[in-house]
Amino acid sequence: MTMIVSPRESRAPTIRPAIWTMTGGIAWVRHRLRIRRDAAKLLALSDHLLADMGIRRDQVRHAVHDGYRTPQ
Repeated sequence: MTMIVSPRESRAPTIRPAIWTMTGGIAWVRHRLRIRRDAAKLLALSDHLLADMGIRRDQVRHAVHDGYRTPQ
């Protein structure tokens, strides 16, 4: 017995992973750009303003990337 598969069904498994990979890559680039932008904005602030927020200059990258958590 021969099974008939429509062209749409036969292409779907090969197209979807490529789209998922592409959208994942775009999301990663957007995330990295946001981190870079936010770090630049924080580093442009004075030390006094950073201290008011509870972070030091050496903590800016961590604060932007992972969020600030008080060490225990």
